[in-house]
Amino acid sequence: MTSGPRPRTRQAECLPHQGGAGAFACVLRLFALALLALAASAQHRPVPWEKNRLRVGQALYRDNCVVCHDIDKAQSKKLGPSFYRLFKRDKMPLSSMKPNRDYIKVRVKFGGPLMPAFRQWLSESEIDTLIDYIESR
Repeated sequence: MTSGPRPRTRQAECLPHQGGAGAFACVLRLFALALLALAASAQHRPVPWEKNRLRVGQALYRDNCVVCHDIDKAQSKKLGPSFYRLFKRDKMPLSSMKPNRDYIKVRVKFGGPLMPAFRQWLSESEIDTLIDYIESR
């Protein structure tokens, strides 16, 4: 056996006792990995019941909409208009246009005069699932 220096491995590059440039490089690599992991998780937040879109939509409705919007009765005493049979109506509650997915999606994403925008809290897929649920009611 020879007792010469061992070749350096990638694991040996980030040792806690390193100082100077080696420690900075290690911290920089860890930060980059954390950013990559965060970006990957932000693109797809898994929901518990992905197999049942209406259940997921119901949960999203309860978490984000129920405070201001009813879905089980036409007349509402809440701040926002009722979603009761929304897609079966001839016109939207606060406008004269026929209900459509694109308009509702824009409202959910960007909000309105009293409604907050949800684009920072809900993904595209979650908004579509929420609209599926509202459409099913």
